[in-house]
Amino acid sequence: WATAVAGGALVLLLVVPLFRVPPAPAPVASRVKPSVKLDPSPASRDEARFFDPTPLFLPTKNINAAPADVKWRELGAAFPDYPPKPSFAAAELKLDTLALPKPVVVPARPAEKPGEVLALAAPGALALGFGRTEAPVAALATRGAHVEIIAAASGRSMLAQDLATARPPGDGTWQPVEFLAAVDAAGLVGSLVLTTRSGVEDVDSYFQNYLERTLRVGERLTPGFYRICVGP
Repeated sequence: WATAVAGGALVLLLVVPLFRVPPAPAPVASRVKPSVKLDPSPASRDEARFFDPTPLFLPTKNINAAPADVKWRELGAAFPDYPPKPSFAAAELKLDTLALPKPVVVPARPAEKPGEVLALAAPGALALGFGRTEAPVAALATRGAHVEIIAAASGRSMLAQDLATARPPGDGTWQPVEFLAAVDAAGLVGSLVLTTRSGVEDVDSYFQNYLERTLRVGERLTPGFYRICVGP
């Protein structure tokens, strides 16, 4: 036990010097606050106002929220009467020397004789100045229809002529009609195929018969497929 106590005492003597009390900090000298003096001059106030970090969307004094000094007029005085400014003096106005047109005499009973009223102001030539001439206009030749045959393979027009002898039935209007024809060395291969109707069944049948028997398209065309368009 004596040896253990002696060893512990030796350890304490070696460890205790490692722990020291920190020195007290030196007192800090007090700083003297700088004195701020405001310049009362107007230039300094304006400069401070323009460099103010306040957001622009907030109202600032005398910059963007200053009330405008509006002097309201009295009620009814916004549009005052302007003084008259006559172009001619009263002494210089001479109406008897002005070239005024003669008064128009209106018939006593214009409703019964409208021709007399119209004769007072005749319209004259309505087309005067528009290049109207007396050039004769030739009458167009009468025709029953117009036919055009187009090769389906190449799109080239093979025949285009007026059908002077065609007389489609009915007096009403009809739309262009179109047929498809197949031709071989012997002529038409079957009847013409109606692809676009005219809106009138009798007109479709008439032109189908006219192209096959009167115009004889099978004898005029070389072998191939053709579009036959007939219009008024």
